[in-house]
Amino acid sequence: MIGHIVEYVVVIGVLGLVVIQLVPYGRSDKNPPVISEPEWDIAATRDLVVRACFDCHSNETYWP
Repeated sequence: MIGHIVEYVVVIGVLGLVVIQLVPYGRSDKNPPVISEPEWDIAATRDLVVRACFDCHSNETYWP
C-alpha cells in the first residue's frame, strides 16, 4: 500500500516538474539595447566572437 502511495507521489511530482517547464515565467524575448562594446585587439577577434558567441552571450540574441 505504501509503495503505491510513493509511486503516485513520484509520478505527480515528475508531471508537475514537466508542466512547470511549459510556463513562460519571467522571460522577456526582447534584448536590452547595446550601450558599449569592448575594445577588440584585432578585427578578427571580434569576427570570431560574433560567429561563435554573440547569439547567446550578447544583447544581440536572436529569439525565434
